[in-house]
Amino acid sequence: MSEFHFIDAGSGSKAHSVVFALKTPAAGHTGLSHLAEHMSFRRSHQYPAAHELFTANTLLPVTINATTLAEYTFFFATSEKANVLLDAVNYLYCGLLNRDYSSDEITLERDGVIFNELAMLEANSDYALNAAIRLADTDKNAYQHAGGFTQTIGSNSIQALQDYKRLWYQPSNITTLVYSNSIQLFEQCKEVVTALSSMTALSAEKTLSEKAALNEESTLNRNAPLNQHPPQCEHSHSDKEASLDAQTTKGENESIRHVLTWWFPQCFLKGLQQQEATLNTAAGPENTLFIDPENNRQGKFAIRLVTKDAFKDKASDFSREAVTRLSKKLTHKLVEGDNNKRLERLKHVVSACLASFDIRPSKPMPDTDKHAEGVGAAIRYFAQLTDALSSNESAAKDCATKNVYLASVNKVSHSYLGALSSPEKSIARERIKKARKGIAAQASAYNNDQSLLMPRLAFEYRHFVTLEHLPALPRLLRPLANNTTNLKRFNAEKVASHFTPLSITSPSIAVESASPNSTSYLASHWVYRIAFYQQARLQEVLSDQLFWQPRTSGECYALGAATYENNLFLFGASDTNITERENWCHKVLSILS
Repeated sequence: MSEFHFIDAGSGSKAHSVVFALKTPAAGHTGLSHLAEHMSFRRSHQYPAAHELFTANTLLPVTINATTLAEYTFFFATSEKANVLLDAVNYLYCGLLNRDYSSDEITLERDGVIFNELAMLEANSDYALNAAIRLADTDKNAYQHAGGFTQTIGSNSIQALQDYKRLWYQPSNITTLVYSNSIQLFEQCKEVVTALSSMTALSAEKTLSEKAALNEESTLNRNAPLNQHPPQCEHSHSDKEASLDAQTTKGENESIRHVLTWWFPQCFLKGLQQQEATLNTAAGPENTLFIDPENNRQGKFAIRLVTKDAFKDKASDFSREAVTRLSKKLTHKLVEGDNNKRLERLKHVVSACLASFDIRPSKPMPDTDKHAEGVGAAIRYFAQLTDALSSNESAAKDCATKNVYLASVNKVSHSYLGALSSPEKSIARERIKKARKGIAAQASAYNNDQSLLMPRLAFEYRHFVTLEHLPALPRLLRPLANNTTNLKRFNAEKVASHFTPLSITSPSIAVESASPNSTSYLASHWVYRIAFYQQARLQEVLSDQLFWQPRTSGECYALGAATYENNLFLFGASDTNITERENWCHKVLSILS
């Protein structure tokens, strides 16, 4: 049964927060845990409308979301209205326990929404570099990327998702944390969760015999490493491409980009982050060094050093002055081979620099600055409770000695930087097209039963529905909003690719979408300034499933309405149907109102 924890917010707190913490290990680089998170919001039997989350976050006095830290996923809701929060908790928990999805729903979320999200992230050059490193890394300490990549996310099947949720999205794996000044709210929350958990247990008992065979053949086992049990693949070319990229790079000498990695226990993270500038000086301006703060399964984080295409013959100033003095602490020796000499010298230089630091271990805490006060407090409480987000038990016991630090300095893994595949290589165009037809047919059938299309939370609390609850416009889109006027209401820019970087200070550009038969991938961010006369029935517009269709059908990563500088905006992020979006904004605001 679930664990429950009450965190006293004190008398001065107005808002209440409820957080569900689940252990959700990454399944290699597939992004299966990411897909499970998204699908938990998609719908459930009790809340069948696919736009339930969006209307609640837009029109009600509540914020519902999720975040993943280390190998845990946190689903949360925050509100000043206790009754709204309790129903939001009911909505969230129903979604967590739901495993009944259609193939079309999964296709649109996986190949549409999540793919667009990942393509947007991979367009950032720093993110793309880190992604390429992770995909090529085969070291025993290598990260398993929970979010997945554009070239891997499509491999997750409906069976793999159902098996994953059956294994990890169970009441016994869900910890409930309530941040409030009301013990009564805590007890009410316990009642809601306990009742839903009991219903799930009864349902599971009924179908136990039917699932016995399936459980024996399950693709996942809670006691086995997830990377040994990849999900059933609908296509498998992406893994081959990642492997080939790493191999073909080795065929050349001077143009090889090498990656050197040092793995340190998480307790040394804070101290080493303070020395990152010194490490960059040691690595030299021609190379790229950065600290990846994420925790791997061994409770360690990585320091990555990526060489330039061709090495410089000239050693850095740091190596000339310091290597001789500091290398006494190193156990690996400088190799003098013709091909490896410069790489070994670079490894020796950075290792010597690392060995020279007097790093004191400290207990790190998860970064919760972007979350509401109650959500952050609950996540930090959970981190202290489990000690799982900071370091594993063995690392916590051992990392207090200098010997452990020096041992990490002397263990350097080597890999080659492969090329990150361009998103268009992984687009599942035909699959998405088929799924959209299936969902459209289902929506037509639902017209006879409008309750299936009605967002329950917004309907139940319609007396709270107001535009005053609109969220602030995302910072990413504010430069676009700044360039709108009463005459030029629509503004868009293409999502920059890591292949062709776009300067942050560049003006908005005209964008064109690829034709439906094109193999290229193009996405754009956009904003639409809502005219005063269009605001009269905006609440009805935002409650209608037709408005949210571009998001639920997977055309974009994000869609919504928001406030900025005393204006109201519609907005979209990583939208693949940009050529029609301006006209769509006009139509949706006029037809629905």
